[in-house]
This record gives sequence, C-alpha cells and structure tokens, in this order.
Amino acid sequence: SLIAMGAAAAFCALLPIGILIWWRRTERVRLLPALWGALAFLLFARGLEMGLHYLCILSDNAVSRAILSSPWLYMLYGALTAGIFEECGRVMRLLHKFISHCAAAVTAGIGHGGIEAISITAVSLALSLVFALCWNAGDTDVLLKLAGSIEEVQTVAASLGKYTVGYCLLACLERVSAMLLHISLSVFVFAAARSRAKRGYLAFAIGLHAIFDMPAALYQFGYVKQLFPVELWLAVCALYALRSARKCCLEECDA
Repeated sequence: SLIAMGAAAAFCALLPIGILIWWRRTERVRLLPALWGALAFLLFARGLEMGLHYLCILSDNAVSRAILSSPWLYMLYGALTAGIFEECGRVMRLLHKFISHCAAAVTAGIGHGGIEAISITAVSLALSLVFALCWNAGDTDVLLKLAGSIEEVQTVAASLGKYTVGYCLLACLERVSAMLLHISLSVFVFAAARSRAKRGYLAFAIGLHAIFDMPAALYQFGYVKQLFPVELWLAVCALYALRSARKCCLEECDA
C-alpha cells in the first residue's frame, strides 16, 4: 500500500507534465495558455468556489443544513457549482491573443487539469504517505504537527485503510479521466468565446462537467458505496467529451 501510494502520487504529479511536454513537441505551441488554465482553476475553483462552499456547506445555517440532509441536493449543488465556476473561469476571451486556436485551448486545458491533479490528488496522496510512514514509525511528534490534535491523528489514521493498491490505481484512472475532460471542456469554451453562433457550447461544457461530477458527489456523501462504478462513469464521460471536442476542433479548423 505504501508503494502504491507513492507511485500514485508520482503518477498524478508527472501525468500533466508529461502530457504538456508531448503536446508542446507535437504542436509547437506556447506554454503561456497552460499558465492561464492553471491560474483560472486556482482563482475560480480553489478561490471563489471554495468561498461559496464555506457559506453553503461548512457554515451552520439553513442552506447548509438543507444541502447536507439530502444526497440529491448535495449532488446537484456540488456538480453545478463545479461546472459553473470552472467553466465560466475558463472563458478565454480574456486572453484571446494568447488563446487564438484550438491547440492553445488544449494547452490551457492541460494547465487547468494539471494543477488540479498536482495540488489536490498528488499532494493528498503524498501527505497520506508521509502520515502513514510516521504512523508506522510511531513518530507522535510529527503526527501531531501534521494533524494538529490527537483526535485528528486518530481520524486520519483510521482513513489510511482505504489506500489499497486498487484504490490508488483508481485514483490514477480518475486523474486521467479528469485531464481528458478538462482538455475537452477548454475546447468547447474556446469555441463558445470565439463565435456567437457557438455560445451554446458554454452551457454544454457546464452541463457535461456537472454530469461528470454527479456520481462522485454521491460517493463523497456516502450514498454510493463502491468507487469502481464512479470511476467507470468518469472514464466514459471523459471519452465522450474527448470525441466531441475533437469534432469541435475540426469544425474550428474548417471555419
């Protein structure tokens, strides 16, 4: 399990870097759109969206109690907020001179999905690995520094059992699916920003992103117990998005 956690963390960190290097060599594109994609994710998903989550989920109020009392409300809230914030943050007209063709839009999608893979999955796996190594070594001082209190140490330690080899493999599959989705959605939003006739692609991207996240939200809530069907759903959605994005790119090239 420890080896699997370390390998999965490395895979999730290196996956976007490898894709970006391959794409750069294949299409000879600039790397600046990747930075824009990463910044858009940090600002809209980790900044503005998390602020809304603090008000509607983490705080104790009538809205949070209603959402947390129903798996379906939780699913709709989580999926729609992710779709709306991330896709609206992806609107590329703001840096149109840097993102003026499909290849640059793909580069932005790599940056968007890449910073998510590194900052969320890779970092989470790496921290869990460090915690597990310290737990096995009985290093209480480090555990307390990582968790903050003995209660948190016990909570985190209890969660380490989920990090089986199979779980780590599914985490890698999820990052591949998410990367493909983010790349595809960037193409749709680029098309919507470029042409008034294709403004509907923005709504399509928001809806597809929400559909992608719905089973994951139910799993996070605890309503769905098995992880494999969730990851299978994510993979199917990602492949559909990739196929649709390729068609969209070909239309843009012919335009």
